[in-house]
Amino acid sequence: MDLFAVAAGVVGAVVSFSLVYYLIRRFFFRVMYREQIYILELVALLFSVSLFFAIVSPQAQLHHLFYLVFAIFIVSVGIMLLGTWRILSEYLTGLFITRILDLHVGDYLEFGNMRGYITALEDAFIVIRDPRREYVYIPYTSLLRIPFRRVKTPEGHEVRIRLFVPHGQDLRRVKELVNQVAKDYGLERLSVDVEKIGMRGVVVVVRGVLKDPRQEDELRYALLDRVYAEISRDQRLTL
Repeated sequence: MDLFAVAAGVVGAVVSFSLVYYLIRRFFFRVMYREQIYILELVALLFSVSLFFAIVSPQAQLHHLFYLVFAIFIVSVGIMLLGTWRILSEYLTGLFITRILDLHVGDYLEFGNMRGYITALEDAFIVIRDPRREYVYIPYTSLLRIPFRRVKTPEGHEVRIRLFVPHGQDLRRVKELVNQVAKDYGLERLSVDVEKIGMRGVVVVVRGVLKDPRQEDELRYALLDRVYAEISRDQRLTL
């Protein structure tokens, strides 16, 4: 057996496996479970072994082993592509379409009967939040088949939060707390207005603009916790 052919086969197999291993970890690690990654690595190993036999078989007469391993590799790749084609198509489409269409978090999207602000650009789909505060998941390939309208919103995402303030509370203190939380989260164009006056208290509306729409829920909970914690403290002191 030619030692040069064996060395070339080993080098080729190691280099090919290392390259495919890197590509698998680079592109699929975030979208697949560990067990699925192991399957891809096993297929990469089959490819490397078949490459090794392809290089050394002319000298060692191992053609039958090369045909066997390569056939197993082709069958494995075919089965994986058949089972994951839709996922791979969404993932690969998302890699390019977000850059080609210049989509960003915070853009306003009208897609068929749905409309809302883009809150996330995931690996296989876009997440938008409609006016009813519900999340809608749109696959990337749908953007290639269905016309849509995109409105750039460099000024940010509008936020509107309602607070109920019971009678007897200092509205100036409530406004101070709102200003503190808004400053912590970078809420711009802040306005605090009384929307409704009732028998038990008033409804205050907090309006502002966020650069990142994904912070809206976090801002809402922080604002409610801060204001109602202050109201509860004041009520305990008056008892």
